[in-house]
Amino acid sequence: MAEAKEAYISILEKKLAELTGIEVDQIKKNQFANAADEAVAIREMATYVEGIVVQQAGVAQAGTVSPQIAQMFAHINAELGEERGAHALPPLKYDFNALEPHISGMIMEIHHTKHHQGYINNLIAATKKLVEAEAANDVSAMNALLPAIKFNGGGHLNHTIFWTNMAPDAGGEPQGAIAQAIDESFGSFQSFKDKFSAASVGVKGSGWGWLGYCPNHKKLEIATCQNQDPLQITHGLIPLLGLDVWEHAYYLQYKNLRADYVKAFFNVINWENVNERYENACKAAGN
Repeated sequence: MAEAKEAYISILEKKLAELTGIEVDQIKKNQFANAADEAVAIREMATYVEGIVVQQAGVAQAGTVSPQIAQMFAHINAELGEERGAHALPPLKYDFNALEPHISGMIMEIHHTKHHQGYINNLIAATKKLVEAEAANDVSAMNALLPAIKFNGGGHLNHTIFWTNMAPDAGGEPQGAIAQAIDESFGSFQSFKDKFSAASVGVKGSGWGWLGYCPNHKKLEIATCQNQDPLQITHGLIPLLGLDVWEHAYYLQYKNLRADYVKAFFNVINWENVNERYENACKAAGN
């Protein structure tokens, strides 16, 4: 793992030099270690998938396939319109540096083209192994793939939502139906902002802060998820606004000051997108 992390750090150092002209020896390597951590996690999950052995038909054991496998692909299809296994990196609707000074262009480029693409590559590999397991009716192998499908499928889904939740020249306070819903659910926008920020800053280790819609209670709720666990499968909430608080998302710019990153995020929130997601969630729930 140490060698893999050092190799990834060297790639980031080269990219930094290309983008900024800053000499590598002026950069402390620990500023890249956190970005490398996720890259290592992605590679470890790829190795996990490769290590799953599908038994031949007639030898494989029958059983019940976890419904979360189908749910994960259904949520991806609903967000991206992608069929199972046909996954691709969605293009950003803005330039990498369009969110500056709040989120640097270098972070956005690495985050989008390296990390998100890594999740997609692993999801495709896991899906191919899933098809093989289904052909052999190897339920054990299918269920063994669930962690990889959730981690990589969640990474693909979560990041796709995250990119659309942000926009240049955005931020401020929301307007329209989402503004009213925030007031009804949290008392005021400031109260929501405080609670969302506290929840996101307080995520232990790596994960996400979320604003979601609860179709059962017909109200907004704040929740957090560990790693790349998808909100809808984890908490039953429809995702409206997500904030990536893995350290790779902010460490190069904000170091270990996650609270400053969370504060800056409010300057780039695309409330039009959040409002559209809220209205669609209400319609889908029949509310």
